[in-house]
Amino acid sequence: MTITTERHDTGKPFAAPVTDAAFAAAARAYERVYKTDVAYTRMGGSIPVVETFDSQLKIPIVLMGFGLPSENFHAPNEHFHLENFDKGLETIIAFWDEYGKSE
Repeated sequence: MTITTERHDTGKPFAAPVTDAAFAAAARAYERVYKTDVAYTRMGGSIPVVETFDSQLKIPIVLMGFGLPSENFHAPNEHFHLENFDKGLETIIAFWDEYGKSE
């Protein structure tokens, strides 16, 4: 048996500099809403446009997630708890508040 693969799409890698003020603001926002310390994680996502935004716009790119591993992201039984949706909105609002204070 022979298996052949073909590349259809590629994206340049991107690693966000977590030392940027935008990341500190995001951390404060998460801590404010969730009442717990932030844990930075690196994930092998597939959002090719993020690197393009970074290289072209020259502004901080902060990706903020609100899903939990138990919600089975992209699985057949994927779901998203409404509490995470609501807290996600609160966190984004808190982020803009915190980021505005850091400027």
